[in-house]
Amino acid sequence: MHRLLLTLICCAFAAAAPVARAESIVFPEDSGVVDVTKAPYFARGDGHTDDTEALQQALIDYPSANRIIYLPNGVYLVSGSLRWPGSEDPELSERMTILQGQSRAGTTIRLMDYAPGFGNSGRPKPLLWTGANQSKHFRNAIRNLTLHTGAGNSGVIGIQFLANKQGCIRDVTLISDTPGSHSGIDLSHADHQGPCLIQRVRIEGFDIGINLANAWYSVTMEDLELVGQGAAGIRNRGQVINIRRLRSTNSVPAIQNSDPGFVTLTEGVLQGLPAKRQLAAVVNRGVLFARQLRTPGYTNAIENRNGLTDGVTGPEVREFVSHAIVNIHPAPQYALYLPIEETPVIPWDPPATWDGPQNHGAVVNKRVDASAAIQAAIDSGATTIYLPNGSWTVRKTVEIRNNVRRLIGCEARIICEVPGGRPAFRVVAGGAPVLQVERLEIEPPQQPFLEQASDNTLVLSDLLGAGLIWNGKGNLFIEDVASMTPWTIPAGAHVWARQWCVEVSGTKIVNDGGILWLLGLKTEHPGTLIDTRNSGKTELLGGLCFSSGTWKLDPMFRIDNASATFSIGEGSSSGTPYSTIVSETRNGLTRSLSNQGISQDVPLPRRVGGIALPLFSGYHGIGDVAPKSGLPATKPTGK
Repeated sequence: MHRLLLTLICCAFAAAAPVARAESIVFPEDSGVVDVTKAPYFARGDGHTDDTEALQQALIDYPSANRIIYLPNGVYLVSGSLRWPGSEDPELSERMTILQGQSRAGTTIRLMDYAPGFGNSGRPKPLLWTGANQSKHFRNAIRNLTLHTGAGNSGVIGIQFLANKQGCIRDVTLISDTPGSHSGIDLSHADHQGPCLIQRVRIEGFDIGINLANAWYSVTMEDLELVGQGAAGIRNRGQVINIRRLRSTNSVPAIQNSDPGFVTLTEGVLQGLPAKRQLAAVVNRGVLFARQLRTPGYTNAIENRNGLTDGVTGPEVREFVSHAIVNIHPAPQYALYLPIEETPVIPWDPPATWDGPQNHGAVVNKRVDASAAIQAAIDSGATTIYLPNGSWTVRKTVEIRNNVRRLIGCEARIICEVPGGRPAFRVVAGGAPVLQVERLEIEPPQQPFLEQASDNTLVLSDLLGAGLIWNGKGNLFIEDVASMTPWTIPAGAHVWARQWCVEVSGTKIVNDGGILWLLGLKTEHPGTLIDTRNSGKTELLGGLCFSSGTWKLDPMFRIDNASATFSIGEGSSSGTPYSTIVSETRNGLTRSLSNQGISQDVPLPRRVGGIALPLFSGYHGIGDVAPKSGLPATKPTGK
C-alpha cells in the first residue's frame, strides 16, 4: 500500500512539474570534448565491463583544464570512486572539470553491487568526488546523467560535490539501490561550499537527500525532487541555501535547518507520507523565510524553534518568516512577489550544423586575433556558433547577429584584448529573438565581455568573469554566472537571475528603473550590493554577502524612491561586517537600518560575524508590483 501511494504521488508531482528538457547533448568532433569511449580510454558503457579505470584516467589526464569529460549514452559500471584530479599546487587542484552525459535518461554510471569499501555506513565513501577544502574550485560541473549506487552499498554517497564562484549539478538523477545508504549529494564535507547551482535534480532514496554544513558560501537549488529519504530530504547545519520549486515525497521532514543555517524556500510541494510519529514538513532551528508552500500529509507545515514566531500548521503556507519582518518606512509586511518567468530553452542543434572560428582560419591556443574568424562563423548562417576547448584571443569587437541563437564555448576561454575598454562581443538588433551565451571563461574578468545593444532576449549561462554593457531593453536571464565587474540595469529592462556571483569593490548592481528578480546572490568586497532607484523593483530571494575587505562605508542595500525586498545572510571572517544594512529614501526622507536592528526589542539575527536579514520590506504597497494571489491578508504570524 505504501509503495502504491508513493507511486501515485510521484505521478501527480510529475504531471505538475515543469516540462522535461529533450536531451541529446552531442558535440562536434573537433570541439575538444573528451569522449571516454574513444582512444585511449575505450570505456565500454555496456553495463557489464568495469569502466572505472577508463573514466578515472580520462579525469586524471585533464586536471583543471576546463575540459568536458563526455559519456555517450550507455551504462558505465564502476567499482570505486571517480575523483577529480589534483595538482602540485593545491589551489589549482580539483577544479574546472565537467562530467557530461549525452542524456539524463540514457547515460548511467552504476556502482557495482557490493563494491569494495562502500558497505560501511559509518565510513561513507563517494561515488563521485569533486574536491575538498579549498575555495578556488571554479567551474566544476556534473550534467545530464543518472547515478545508480548498486545493491549492498550502504556506505555510499552519490556525489560529494564542491564548486566555488561558478559551477553546477544539472539534469541529474541519483538513485539509491540500497536502503539506508548515506546521502545523495553531500555538500557538508568542505568548509567553503559554493556558490553553486543545483538545478533539475531528482534524488530517490538515501538516508539524507542533500546534506549541508558550514557557513560559507551559499547554494542555490531549483526544480529539486526528493523521494523516499530515510532521515531527511535536506539536512542543513549552517549553510545559506536558496530553493525554488522543491517537490518532496517523504515520511520524514523535507527540510531540517539548524543554526546558523539560513533557508529561503519558495514554491514548494512537500507531500507527507504515513509515518510512525507526528512530523513537520520543515523543522527550523535557524533562520527561515518560506512562502507558497503546500504540505499535505504532514502534521504541521513548519515547526519553528528559533526567532519570534510560532510554526504553521498548514497544509498551505502563504508566507512565513522565522524572525521579525523589518522595514524603516511604512511598507507591507510581506515580500514583493515580482512575476517570475522561466529561462527560455534553446533547441540543441545537430552538431553537423554548427560553425566555429576554426573553420574560418583561426587556430585555438594561438595568441593571434580570432575576431575575424569568429565573425565569419557568425555570418555563415549557422544558428549555433561554438568555440572549441582552449583559448581564443579577441582584439576587435565581434557582432552577434543574423541567425545565431546559441554561442557556446565548449568550456573555452576568451582572452579579451579589445582596446579602449570595449567588449569582446556585441549583440546587435535584428538577430534571433532569443540568444543564449554559455560555457565560457573570460580573461581578464575585469574587461567588459558583452554589450547588449538589442531589445531581444538574452540568456547568460555558466560563465566565469562575465560583465555586461547594457544599451538595450530586452529581457535578461542569468544562470550560474560569476562577474567581477559592476552591472547597471536600465529603465524598462527585466532580469531573472538564478545563482549570480558578483565580486567587485564598490556598488555591484544598480537597478536604475528596471525589474530585477534574483534567486541566490553571492557577493564579496566592500560596497553596496544592490542600489535600486528611479522606481525600479528588486526582489532578492536568498543569498550570502561575504563581508570581506576593509570597513564598509556604504550600506549593504540602497533604495531611492523605488521598491525592494531582501532575504539574505551575511558572513564576515575579517571582523568588518556592514554597519548599515539598508538606506532607504522615500519622498526626500532617508532612513537607515543598522546592523543592530530597529531597536533592542527587535534585533537582527546574527550569523558568523554578520547579520541575517530574513525579510526586509521596502515598498509602498501592492499596486502593480505584486499579484493578489498567494499573499497573506495580514502580517503572517504563524497562527
